[in-house]
Amino acid sequence: MILLCNQHIHAFDLGTERLRLSGFGTLGVTSAGKEKFGLQKDFIHDAQFGGVSVLTDSVFGLQLDMNLFQDLSMTVQAVAEDRARQNFNNIVDWAYLSYRPTPSTIVRAGRMGIDLFMLSEYRNVGYAYLWTHPVVEFYKPISLSHYEGFDFKYGRRFEPGFFEFKVYGGQTGSDIKISNGELALRMRPFVGANASLESDNWKVRLTYATTNTSRLDTPFQSLLNTLNQIPQTAWPQAASLRNSLTGKDKQTHYYSIGLAYDDSQWTVQSEFAMMTSKWISLDMTNGYLSVGRRFGPVTLYTVGSYAKSGKRLRIDPTQITVSGLDSLASTTQLLADASHTDQNTISLGARWDFYPRMALKAQWDHTWVRKNGGGLLLLKEPLDQAITLNTFSLNLNFVF
Repeated sequence: MILLCNQHIHAFDLGTERLRLSGFGTLGVTSAGKEKFGLQKDFIHDAQFGGVSVLTDSVFGLQLDMNLFQDLSMTVQAVAEDRARQNFNNIVDWAYLSYRPTPSTIVRAGRMGIDLFMLSEYRNVGYAYLWTHPVVEFYKPISLSHYEGFDFKYGRRFEPGFFEFKVYGGQTGSDIKISNGELALRMRPFVGANASLESDNWKVRLTYATTNTSRLDTPFQSLLNTLNQIPQTAWPQAASLRNSLTGKDKQTHYYSIGLAYDDSQWTVQSEFAMMTSKWISLDMTNGYLSVGRRFGPVTLYTVGSYAKSGKRLRIDPTQITVSGLDSLASTTQLLADASHTDQNTISLGARWDFYPRMALKAQWDHTWVRKNGGGLLLLKEPLDQAITLNTFSLNLNFVF
């Protein structure tokens, strides 16, 4: 995996040494989901309720790099893909300035990629990683592709390898599609740090980030307002339920560790993370382990992954002392369960690097979703029983 990750996108000259254009793309065909349970590989995308789609995995991007001065450069990246909400603000994924005051340090400011994962810098570049798509259980819960702010990166070679440290801060947000409708999320301040150590074959990475939900436009705000108006004597649990379901002004902490190994024959990558928050939608643990074996230009691989929310929020009907609140209690339970996640996936796949800077991939995902654990699905009805889902993906990835 390290070998794949370190392959740079080929760029062609636009006539000067100061201007370069590069690009990437994925043409995908995906069979996924069921009639009542839609598969979403990212919250910003529409779900697939069965059938075959060319939109689920397909993406195209262009990146322009310009050297303004000796130590100052500019980068702009635009990404075209199927989204629940399309606008110019979403298409421009990166737009930042980079300044290198010393050979070991870089300062950037503007719109940059969210740096929480091993795939942070190339999450949309399918050619740069092994699978047909980023692992859903690990990457979907944080459907944030960029933030506006700054970062400072320091890198230096030590024994036993290359050490890199980065701190960053700013604001982020996204317009996402959930079972109850569309949700507009804005988070600030968004601050964090990560450190990594990389040798010839190994890489280890540690990440911490924290943010506050400064704005949250939800389709279920009226339900939360109703819960806020329930007298304590009528339903003592109503206040705590509203507090758990409300995301606004809630602090979230994110911790993760990533490990990768690549000796040109075997490739192994794993990430595990924990999010802690008083907003139940963002309180979970998740992770994956990927193992691949190369046979010339073909790599066979398998992935095991999981995502599990914290304790399920349960309504105690015995606390309701006033008649007429049963319907409100049922609706509140459905809302709580819609964000509760409890699922595992096992994947088998193959990658064929059949031509320079082009790869063909095929992958099968088998997913177990437990009762009331469909928080990573788009549900047309409550998940009142455990289900299984099969996803088949065939992708052509390229860079230029």
